Amino acid sequence: MYTEKRRLTSQDVKRISIIANIIIISLFIVLLFLFWNIQILKNQHYAKLATGNVRKEIIIKAPRGMILDRNHERLSENKISFNLVLIPDYTENLNRAIDTAARLTGMTKKEVNDTIEKYKDFSKSYAIPLKKDLTLAKAIYIESRADELPGFEINIEPVRDYPYEGMASHILGYISELTPRELEKKMTEGYRLGDVIGKSGVERTYEQKLRGVDGAKNVEKDNLGKIRVVLGEAQPTIGNTVVLTIDMELQKFIEEIFKEYNGAIGVVDLKTGGILAMVSTPNFNPEFFSGVMEKTQWEALVNDPAKPLQNKFVQSLYLPGSTFKVVMALAALQENIIQFSTTSLCSGVIDIYDRQFHCWNRGGHGNMDLYEAIANSCNIYFYRLGKRMDIDTIAQYAKMMGLGQPTGIDLPNEKAGIFPTRAWKLKTLKQKWFAGDTVSVAIGGGLIQVTPAQILSMISAVALRGRTPQLHLVKQIEKDGLVIEEFQPQFREVPISRENFEIVIEGLYRVVNENGTGKAGKIESLDICGKTGTQLILSLENPRYEQLVKQKRFTPHSWFASFAPRYNPEVAMVVFIENGGEAGAVAVPIAKKIYQKIFNRQ
Repeated sequence: MYTEKRRLTSQDVKRISIIANIIIISLFIVLLFLFWNIQILKNQHYAKLATGNVRKEIIIKAPRGMILDRNHERLSENKISFNLVLIPDYTENLNRAIDTAARLTGMTKKEVNDTIEKYKDFSKSYAIPLKKDLTLAKAIYIESRADELPGFEINIEPVRDYPYEGMASHILGYISELTPRELEKKMTEGYRLGDVIGKSGVERTYEQKLRGVDGAKNVEKDNLGKIRVVLGEAQPTIGNTVVLTIDMELQKFIEEIFKEYNGAIGVVDLKTGGILAMVSTPNFNPEFFSGVMEKTQWEALVNDPAKPLQNKFVQSLYLPGSTFKVVMALAALQENIIQFSTTSLCSGVIDIYDRQFHCWNRGGHGNMDLYEAIANSCNIYFYRLGKRMDIDTIAQYAKMMGLGQPTGIDLPNEKAGIFPTRAWKLKTLKQKWFAGDTVSVAIGGGLIQVTPAQILSMISAVALRGRTPQLHLVKQIEKDGLVIEEFQPQFREVPISRENFEIVIEGLYRVVNENGTGKAGKIESLDICGKTGTQLILSLENPRYEQLVKQKRFTPHSWFASFAPRYNPEVAMVVFIENGGEAGAVAVPIAKKIYQKIFNRQ
C-alpha cells in the first residue's frame, strides 16, 4: 500500500543542478539588462523625472494696485491672507487627506472633494487652494504640524481690503476667483487657476492696470514636499495705482443722507466730466468676494429684490418722466415749431385722438408760455407739443442729448436703454407707430427707457449750452508715485443753438427759484436750475389710481436733474429714487443738501 521511495541518482542531481544554474543565470541576465536600460539607455529620462519631482516653481502672487480718490485717500488696498493648499503628490492617502482638510477648515468632505475635482486635469504637484483667509492662529497651528500633515501647506498672498466697506461699492466693484470658463479665455494672458480678477466696477474696467506681475521662487523639495534649497527668486511687481475723480468726503455725505432710499445719485464736475460722487442703493460689501463668502451671504445678495449687486446708475432702466420735457422743449424750439412765447391753455384734461389725457394738476394751470410750462411741468402743454411733432424727429434730438444710448462712462455692463422710433417699433414689436404713442412720449412715458447716467449726461449738456462732457471715473494712473497716464477732458458738441438752450435754462431756473415744482431746492445766491420728474407707475386715467397709489409698489419714481450755478456752471446732478413719491417733496430736498455741502451754503 505504501509508495516506494525513489533514490536520486547522480545523474538526477546533475540535471537539477544544471537547470537551477540556467534559471539563476537567466535571472541575472534580466536584472543586468534592466539595470543597463535604466542607468545607460534611459538615464536622461529618469534623471529628468527625478529632477521634476524635487524642483518646483512656487508662484508669488503680485499685489493689486491701489485705488485712490481724487485727494489720494485709499479706497482699496491689500492685506495678507493665509491660505491652506493641498498638493496631492505629497499625500500618502487622498481620502485621509480629505478627512483632514474637512477637520482643519470646517468644510464638509463633499466640499473638499468638489474643490479637488475642479483641479483633476492639473498635475498632481499643483497646489490646490482649499480655504482662504485663515486666521493667524490656524495658520500657525498647521505650519507647526507640517510633519503630521503631509501634502498640506500654508500659502501667503495679498488680498483686497476695502477700508470703507460698502461705501462706493458700485464704483469700486469687486474681485473674485476666476471660474474655469473664464480661465479658458484668460490663460493666454498669464492667468492661472486660483487667480482673482475684477468682476465689476473699476476693478473690472481697469483690471490690466491694477493687476500686478507675479513673481516666482524656484526651489528643491524633499520627498515630503519640504523646501530644502532655494535655487532662484523673482520678486512680484505691484499693479499700478488708479486715481479716481471721486471726492470721498462728498461720497460719504451722500451715502449717509441717501441710505434709507433705493435709487441712484450722480454728481459731475462740468469742467472735466469727472464724476465727483456716484451712489447706487442698496450697496454691498466687496470684501465678501475677496475672502470666503458664506453661502447664506451670497444667497442674500442675489435674492434681494432691491438688487444690491446692480449698479442702478448705469444698469437700471426707467422712464424719464417729466425730465424729458427738457428735450421736447429744445427739439420744438430748434425745429421752429414753437417759440418761448407760444402759449397753451391747461384746464387739467385734454381730448386727443378720442382719448382723454390728464395733467398732474387736475385743476389745470391756465394759460401759460414755455417758461411757465417748464416751471410747472405742465403735461397738457407738452401733450399738445407731442401732437405737433414727429416721433423720429423727437428721437433724433433725444439721441443728440444722450438718451437711449450708452454714455461711455468707464464702468462695465452699461445699459443702452431705448428710445423708440417707427422703425424700431415695427422691427421689435411688429407693430406700426400710432400718433397716440408720440403723445405719451412727449411727457417722458411710453416706450422710452433710460439710465440715471443718461439723464445726468443730458442735463450736463444743457448746463454747458450744448457741450456734452464725457462722463468718467478715473482721473489718472500712477506708478511709483508718478503719473503715467492722465485723462484729458472730452466734450461732444450738440447741434442746437445756444439761444434755445438759454430759453430752456430760463424755464429750469424758474422751476427752483420762482415757485415751480422744484421750489424746495432753492438756495439764496446759488441759482440752481433743474427739472423734476414724478414718473407714475400707474396711469392717471386708471379708475383705481387714488387707491392703488397708496401702496409702495405703485408709488411714483422721483427724478430731479439739475445744475448750478446758472452761469459758469460747476456741477450737474441727477437724483433718482425708486417709488420715492412726489419729486418736489423727496428728490429735490436731497439735491439741495448736496448742493449745500458742495458750495458750503446753508
